[in-house]
Amino acid sequence: MKELSKHLSNKQISAPENHMFVVTDKKQREHTLKLVPLNPSVAEIDYATVMQNIDNLSGIFGKNHPWPDPQMTYQQNLKSLQVHHVEFETQKAFAYSITSIDSKKCFGSVYIDPSKEGNYDCEVFYWVCKTLHIERKQIFDLLSTWLSDTWKFDRYRIH
Repeated sequence: MKELSKHLSNKQISAPENHMFVVTDKKQREHTLKLVPLNPSVAEIDYATVMQNIDNLSGIFGKNHPWPDPQMTYQQNLKSLQVHHVEFETQKAFAYSITSIDSKKCFGSVYIDPSKEGNYDCEVFYWVCKTLHIERKQIFDLLSTWLSDTWKFDRYRIH
């Protein structure tokens, strides 16, 4: 398993914190969104979006992964965000909320994890809420560019 902290050190970069990007929805409207570290400050909007999209989220981390639990409480979500925050601070993994530019709405999440396979620098999982009405490929392409240009990853796997 590759350590993400070593990657940051070797490339002499820091984990980015507020990356902005523009997506176009199916009605050709542009939305400026922001990637902010998942932490307790986004708990309310994150929890609401997860619960509204629970049917689309099952299995994003693999067929047998238990997240998200349909019975998850706000407190359980808050604890999960605290874990993500510690992982971010210790550079073990990096989780982001996809928010509106004013950070009042959550539209999904991005998770950058150490790769379990030696041939990748990292593995990336993401989800986008159903109300945004965009093609997943847009986020995939934006993440690919961000991972290469900002993170300087040579080999990554996006799920």
